Amino acid sequence: MWYMGFSMIRQVLMCCFVTIFLIGCSGINFSEWRFPYMYPVQQGNYINRQQMAQLRAGMTKEQVTFVIGHPVTQFMFNSNQWQYVYQDYKNDKLKDSYIVNLNFDPTTQKLIQIESVGAVKTK
Repeated sequence: MWYMGFSMIRQVLMCCFVTIFLIGCSGINFSEWRFPYMYPVQQGNYINRQQMAQLRAGMTKEQVTFVIGHPVTQFMFNSNQWQYVYQDYKNDKLKDSYIVNLNFDPTTQKLIQIESVGAVKTK
């Protein structure tokens, strides 16, 4: 009887050893592997270089909205400054980020200044 219990323990230990051996030989990079799986998260307005090239000084707010969409934030005390923010996360690490600020003339409501912080992608 005790021999059968010992044999069972031996089989379980052998299975554990084989499993650990196969995992060690698999080549998985455990520094990038996360459990539970974390889906890549993109936040904000994705703006590409072609869209940035279409922006011109003198455009109205409606034209800007047509080209790159509505801004993520508008400042409470300055409705003439629009901010487009984009962030891309993978495995809780920031992969890509940029901010595009657009300033409009308070009287004519036309675009007067375009500022970009970070690299806007080519896609």
